[in-house]
Amino acid sequence: MDRKFLLTALVFLLFLTGYNQFVVIPRMQKQQQAAQAELAKTEQELAAASATPVAKVQSTSAPEELISFQAPTADITFSSKGAGIKEFLFKDVLGNVDLTPYKGQGYFATFPQLDFREAKRTRDSITFKAQVMPGVEMLKTYQFQDNTINQLLITFKNNTNSEVVLPKFDFNFGPGLSTVKSELSDNERESKAVYLIQEEGKRNPTLVKFTPKDTSPASGKDWMWAGVENRYFLSVLIPQGWTAGTLQTRKEIVTTKRRLWGLMGDADVEGPQLSIDVPTQTVPAKGTLELNSDFYFGPKDYQLFEKLPYHLGRSIEFGFFGALGRLARNVLELFYSWTGNYGVAIIMLTVLLQAILFKFTQMSLKSGAQMKKVQPEMKRLQEKYKGNPDQLNREMLALYQKHHINPLAGCLPLLIQLPIFLALFNALRTSWSLHGAKFIWWITDLSSKDPYYILPILMGAVMYFQQRSTMPAGMDQAQAAMFKYMPVIFTLLFMNFPSGLVLYWLTNSLITFGIQTLVNRKIAKAN
Repeated sequence: MDRKFLLTALVFLLFLTGYNQFVVIPRMQKQQQAAQAELAKTEQELAAASATPVAKVQSTSAPEELISFQAPTADITFSSKGAGIKEFLFKDVLGNVDLTPYKGQGYFATFPQLDFREAKRTRDSITFKAQVMPGVEMLKTYQFQDNTINQLLITFKNNTNSEVVLPKFDFNFGPGLSTVKSELSDNERESKAVYLIQEEGKRNPTLVKFTPKDTSPASGKDWMWAGVENRYFLSVLIPQGWTAGTLQTRKEIVTTKRRLWGLMGDADVEGPQLSIDVPTQTVPAKGTLELNSDFYFGPKDYQLFEKLPYHLGRSIEFGFFGALGRLARNVLELFYSWTGNYGVAIIMLTVLLQAILFKFTQMSLKSGAQMKKVQPEMKRLQEKYKGNPDQLNREMLALYQKHHINPLAGCLPLLIQLPIFLALFNALRTSWSLHGAKFIWWITDLSSKDPYYILPILMGAVMYFQQRSTMPAGMDQAQAAMFKYMPVIFTLLFMNFPSGLVLYWLTNSLITFGIQTLVNRKIAKAN
């Protein structure tokens, strides 16, 4: 990795930041304002059309009880207050992961003021019952499947001789969604409230991440599913045959963390709290009302999501170059099916990528080697014509023509390679498949950092020798310092990166260093 790559990366980052600030954000704000206006109009129409007064839900003062249930993918604890998921112990390959360790109503909780009791249980389902008001009861059934979509059915039974208009209620999500140990340090930044919307004129739906500032960002007419997520996990509700209301989110303090090993005290850690509003519903006299929903609660498994409905894979962050990232993920899975080792698959994918981009890499390195060769003469011209910039430019151009050097030849290949590298970077960074995946000896989880920092140190060493071989003679002190300390900076930066990412970067650096050595030798022989 050299200065040109870093400068090119910086240009891309500035472009992406500007695009997001001046195009994406204004577009989403406009959509949210339109959704708010439509929702307000709909609620006014419903209120005007309803002649039956809204019933009042009765509250109970019974103490909370916890009910345990074993689902195929998790050990679950429900709360009697709202029949929400109070504890979700996901059965991970590296041990159970508590995804809901924070205090709150629990996920999918409804009417937390009611006292729900277990009414029925099977191997894959559990049903809760509560008295909503005199003559009206509510049944809430969770049906769990193995690594697929689950079902949540709410049934209101009206045993009175008059229709009943139920008050608004909501489904609760949060506060916070925890994750595996290796991701806890980044979890606050990665945790978001989300919903999926199908925008007009677009082939694929769009995932929208929203903040507490976005009050009522969408109504059920607009979104397909909504919930909370972090880098590796997703929990969403998918209404079936009924229209949900608005989405409300806020930040809640879920825990504290030590700052600078405790020397600066503790800091609050916040997580998203999401409410999915259910508009006023009418239950006919001596009749029932059913609100059926699908839901997902589990890891962002790309291979699994490809087989499931509802476009759950849109929750996986592939970055700006998403199409390339998905292609890279598919190729990675193909190589894994051949080798049975994701570490070997990453190496094979990196080699394939370098083979495809070989000509561009060679062009860039050749340009750098030629520039290094004429550096002393460039230095002499700069000293000679330092007071005459026009003459200096003419002399420099003549120098480039004499040695057949194209200054842009070193940048253009990097512009072509950078999107591919960024796409692969994001594909590996978000790959649930790498979680718990072994490579060799001490690398037992490619999604977590190298426990002994061997890979990042090796990567830094390769970068050092690569920089040293490209350092022109007579370089000024500022540039020399940058070349000298860049490997150290990147080594420290990659220390806590997932080892799968470091393996990719190490392999890429080794191949580039090998190509660079061959190019330098070829140029030396030509002279």
